[in-house]
This record gives sequence, structure tokens and C-alpha cells, in this order.
Amino acid sequence: MTSVPSISVIVPTRNRPRRLEATIRCLRSQRIAPASYEIVIVDDGSVPRVRLKAGPAEPACTMLRTPNVERSAARNAGVAAASADRILFLDDDMLVGPEFVDAHVQALEEWPEALVVGAVRLPDDALATPFGRFRQALECRVVPSGRGLTSSAEFCTAQNLSMGKGVFRALGGFDSALVSSEDQDLALRHVARGGKVGFVPAADAIHADHALDVRSYCRRAEWGSRTLVPFIRRYPDLPVNRHRERINGPIRWGEESLGQTLKKLTKSTLALPPLTTVLFLVAGLVERVAGESRLLDRTYRLLLGLHLFRGHRRGLREHPPATPAAPSSGAGLGCSEAPPQLEMSSTRH
Repeated sequence: MTSVPSISVIVPTRNRPRRLEATIRCLRSQRIAPASYEIVIVDDGSVPRVRLKAGPAEPACTMLRTPNVERSAARNAGVAAASADRILFLDDDMLVGPEFVDAHVQALEEWPEALVVGAVRLPDDALATPFGRFRQALECRVVPSGRGLTSSAEFCTAQNLSMGKGVFRALGGFDSALVSSEDQDLALRHVARGGKVGFVPAADAIHADHALDVRSYCRRAEWGSRTLVPFIRRYPDLPVNRHRERINGPIRWGEESLGQTLKKLTKSTLALPPLTTVLFLVAGLVERVAGESRLLDRTYRLLLGLHLFRGHRRGLREHPPATPAAPSSGAGLGCSEAPPQLEMSSTRH
């Protein structure tokens, strides 16, 4: 008789077969007993579809296919197929060490009602570059100083996140109406119910993504800012959202300071593609001659700010002002009217 695993590792993926293969290889090399965890891969409409290479008989591995429903609904589908009482979300471009899964299991045993977040860092070769160091410092600005619980919902990422399945279901899962900051939304609902978020540095993952230069990162930041607008409208009183709207929102003649209006007009001009192209060239030159200078840091920040501004303005045009209310704590896992259609295969033994 097959025993029930203690934790299910859910990996959503789309069109990244090589990165996924490396992630699964890491997950199959855990020191925790193979029968005590399972892997659930959710292929969200990859073309061609994901074909999992043969591996060890354990841990058990299940493959789902969803029809391009985006990552929130894909993760929810993975939870629906998971057999363990604990769930661990990991992105398909993460590399983890052999103690990774066990670090999450131990944390959930200690904090069964918490959302548990592991550490995320860039590869060593990325940290050897000026932009890699800039990005790492930027993304770690809200990371707690050490292991423990926090009531801050700002620190939560679904890249490397675990919780009890009961906690996830009580929250209604990820809201499939959100394409960006769906993990922040989940954490905000959790903290509003009196929940905590735990940080476990030992559950660290290397983020082996492609945005390791300033151009690629700014493109991704612009996309994120554009798709973030529904989240901002859902939580307009969140301090960080008030800040985003204040610096990137429409000009409010007579309602904001003249200085703020002039800043927005300046960004509207500098955000034009010909001018950002020039700024990218400047950044490349400064990287070569003064890689540790304040000038380079300011150039990176200017470029990033302009792309966030451009993305936010586009998002305002794409999304209507009214957005659905946040789902109640008892909402269904899919957070939508109908669950995605699934195809499932399994290598359980």
C-alpha cells in the first residue's frame, strides 16, 4: 500500500523545458525520504507540451496540463491534485539544494498555521556583475534579518512558499483574477485573519532566470507594473500602492504639488523609447568604466523607474477602474466561476 506523502511540491511551468528539467532534477535529489514527498508539475499550455524524462520511482511525480490559465489558477489546480496535507510552491526556474524540502517540512511542523517563505538569491555568476549585485540588493530590501515569524504581508513570494493545505483552502487559494502580486494578495488575506508569515533562510533557492541584465530586467518590470494595476485598485490604501499611484499615476492638476506634476511630466518624456535607448547605452558605458559608482546605481534606478512608470500608465489604460472584490476566506480553490480543465498523468509507484 502506498503511503501518503507529508508534503506536495507544486511546480507550475510554461515553455521553459530546460529550466524545468533542472528544477525537477534538484527536487529528485533531496535527502528527505523519497516516499515522504511528491512532485506535482502543472504544465500551463506549453508548446510543445512538457514531456517528463524518466527518473527514479520515487518521489512520486504527477503531471497536469491546464489550458493557459495563468499561474494563479495553475497553482490552484496543482493543489487540487496534491495528496499531502502540506503544499510547497516552487517556480520552474529555481535550483535548490538537497535540504530544501526538509527545511520547509520542519518549519511547517513548527509553524503549522503560517505561510513559510524560503530565501531566493541570484546565481553566483550574476552576482559577479554590477547589475546582478544591484538587483540582489533591490529584491532583498524587505527580507527579514533572520529566521522567524513576521506579521508583515509584504514579505511573501510564491516562488518559494509552503503552507498547510487547510490554510490554503481557508484562504480560497490564489485569486485567478490576479496575474501579478497574487502571492501578496494571498498573504494580505492571511494576515488579515491573524495569520503569520515565517522566513526560513535554510530553504534557499537560486533564481536561474533570464533577466540578469538591466534591459531584460526593465522589460520584465514594465510588464509587472502593467499587470499590477488590478492589485493596486483592490488595495488602494496599502502604503506601497499609495506610493505607486502617487508617483506613477495620472497628473492631478491642482490636487498634487507642482513638483510632483513636473516629475511626472519629466518621466513621460524620458520614458519615450528613443530616450530610454540612450540611457541604456549610458548604463552600458558606465558599467565598463565605473561598475561600482553611484552614477551607475542612479542610472539603473532611473531606467527601472521609467519602465515602472510606463507599465503603470499602460495598465491604467488596459484595466477598467472597477475590479471585483477580494474573495472571501471561504471562497473555492479556483477563485473563479469554473475550474480549469485538466489532463493528468502520473508516475506513482
